[in-house]
Amino acid sequence: MVMTAIPFTKMNGCGNDFIIIDNRTRYVRESDLSNFARTICTKNFAIGADGLLLLDDSEIYDFKMRLFNPDGSEGEMCGNGARCIALFAFTNGIAPKTMAFETKAGKVDAHIIEPTKVRITLPEIIKSQEIHTGTISGQDGNFSYQYSSLFLGVPHCVIFLPEKIPTIKLFTIGREIRFNNKYFPKGINVNFVEIMGNNSLFVHTYERGVEQVTLACGTGSASSAVVAASKHLITSPVTVQTQGGTLIVDFLQNATYIQAISLQGAVNVVAQGTYYPSSFNSNLIHLDEDGR
Repeated sequence: MVMTAIPFTKMNGCGNDFIIIDNRTRYVRESDLSNFARTICTKNFAIGADGLLLLDDSEIYDFKMRLFNPDGSEGEMCGNGARCIALFAFTNGIAPKTMAFETKAGKVDAHIIEPTKVRITLPEIIKSQEIHTGTISGQDGNFSYQYSSLFLGVPHCVIFLPEKIPTIKLFTIGREIRFNNKYFPKGINVNFVEIMGNNSLFVHTYERGVEQVTLACGTGSASSAVVAASKHLITSPVTVQTQGGTLIVDFLQNATYIQAISLQGAVNVVAQGTYYPSSFNSNLIHLDEDGR
């Protein structure tokens, strides 16, 4: 059986792993991207990842980043994914060391600090207007937490834990909150935060679209730091520990704004190779007129 080969790169930022494809060649039709993402991100049967990143042309910036989650949904943005695709673009001669690229959440600026360290900038936050607080309880009364929610490229809920909770319980609670349509009709990422002292946090994130507690979440780490700063629990720069590694969140804060928010940390290339989509019909793959 003849199979069309799709070159890919597998990368991770603090264990948050992604499949990156230079989609300027239009390997997959637009209508098939959701199904393609669900398949290629599936562990055991395909490559497996927390998300699929497609690099596409942009009319205004160096390139466009599109993110597809393992459930097939298209996400607005991803902090660690943005750092990965920035390094991919730089090493492949698509963008300079300091670059700007397009996402569904808007422009992202990125800078390659070292061969394996990347920094991105995130939108500013107006504290009084964009950070919302409340109390959320489990349907069967199994939990009740105060939370803060905000949109930092994607929607996030931040909960400061009064005590350590096993990961399996974080999954159960995180999933219930993520799908609580009364509080969050469009779904939300849920961050469980421990204050470690010395401007340091430990963050576990249940990610919408991945539907798991991932090893790290870039925008979740930044959101947790921003909310902690708004509560005067920490000051910049903030060291965020995750299960997959360490991220640094830096920002400027005054009485109204949290500005110049940056996220930096390690990015690693795991593998480069060729994916053979044998589980798809042959008409899924679309080559351009040059046969690429």
